[in-house]
Amino acid sequence: MSCKHRALLIITRDVRGTTSNLAKKRIELQCGEPAGHDGPHRDSEHDETWTDRGSDLTHVLRPEDEEEA
Repeated sequence: MSCKHRALLIITRDVRGTTSNLAKKRIELQCGEPAGHDGPHRDSEHDETWTDRGSDLTHVLRPEDEEEA
């Protein structure tokens, strides 16, 4: 049985001349590890890992410049 945890990865970009950020892209992640696994959750399709905070759906924010690094 697979892990039930999911995450929503939101990639943001700066709005020039302001202190605001806008969502550029949203990616739904699904942990593909076995249920009850140790360590962070992992979505191998998108090559992403995350740590949940006690909920089945975690929101992960990443600035656009970190995506390109």
